[in-house]
Amino acid sequence: MWKLVLSVISLASITACGPMPAYGQSFRIATFNVNYANTRGDQVLEAISEASPDILCLQETTLQSEGWLRKQLVDSHPKFPSAGHEGKYYAERFAFASNLEPVELVYHPPKAGLFGFYEATYTVHNRKVRIVNVHLSPFGIPRGAGLTDALAAISKTEAKHSTEIDAILDSIAPETPTVICGDFNSLSTFKAPSSLVENGFIDSFASLHNNPDQHVTWNWPSRPIPLRFRIDYIFHSKHFQTIESAIIEKQGSDHFMVVSELKFVN
Repeated sequence: MWKLVLSVISLASITACGPMPAYGQSFRIATFNVNYANTRGDQVLEAISEASPDILCLQETTLQSEGWLRKQLVDSHPKFPSAGHEGKYYAERFAFASNLEPVELVYHPPKAGLFGFYEATYTVHNRKVRIVNVHLSPFGIPRGAGLTDALAAISKTEAKHSTEIDAILDSIAPETPTVICGDFNSLSTFKAPSSLVENGFIDSFASLHNNPDQHVTWNWPSRPIPLRFRIDYIFHSKHFQTIESAIIEKQGSDHFMVVSELKFVN
């Protein structure tokens, strides 16, 4: 009898405190720099269809591409907020696409660099999840630069990245499940990715793949050797575990989409 009473009391206490935690439940998130000059909308849609994300973070959208994508995704991803800075750069805008309602949307103007970052909160399996959509400064290495000039340009951009990533870390609450993803314009050993790892964030793709940096997310047809690097990432807090992560290669953009399925673990 007493066991039954205690069981009823325990169940009532749990119900009074709100829904059970979503441990073990998962969702899919993807990031894609679509390239502001991309004319292959069909390839963008193919990548989205293949990834099938619940939440999609886009960089380098334009007012024109956003209008087109809103129409194309109205059934699968009807929530499509977007933002940009002052219209100075074609590549400056961001967008989210999802079938979940975003709240607490905040666009942060750049403290360094060109683009700033864009944040949203989603309720996923009864838990609040903060998503940070980033596009860090590109490396401005002058055409025909020698080694000394190239190293100086890298050092200057790394300083900007340090300011940018500090602003992102300052904007989030450690206790909130958080995903930080986008175009970092950084190798995994550079300042921004390293800072996230030092602050407890997990490189989603790298957590499942050996030699992750051999898997390219960006390519540029430079001569005599084309540039091919992994510079697009999904980082997540320790509230999650990656159970799947892939790079989806399509034409039209110089970047490929990265998609991960994340499971709540705490």
